[in-house]
Amino acid sequence: MKYSKSIIIFSVLVLMTVVACKSKKVAPDAMETKACDEKVTFATLQPLLSKNCTTSGCHDESKKRMNFKIYAQLKNFGEKGEIKEHVLIEKNMPPESKLSGAELRQVRCWIEGGMLEN
Repeated sequence: MKYSKSIIIFSVLVLMTVVACKSKKVAPDAMETKACDEKVTFATLQPLLSKNCTTSGCHDESKKRMNFKIYAQLKNFGEKGEIKEHVLIEKNMPPESKLSGAELRQVRCWIEGGMLEN
């Protein structure tokens, strides 16, 4: 009886921890989820990329396969789903700052719009 009570208490604590972790999801910004009603291209993404991604040592000339100043390389990561995963879902890129809802929407619209160059 002594062990079964401990097992029940432990199980309840584990269940409460799992529920608490799952409920901490942050609701997306209204701007982030707004429908894509504008054409977003690699060219229109340039200010966002320059400010957040292609800074020295990140996704610039120092990275042979991850230079996001080059359309083909950015599109390659988009096609693999890595931009969606890291920027839109996990939101761990850029690592030093967080993108605004409008910036996240712009990235999402570029992906949903076919990752156009111009």
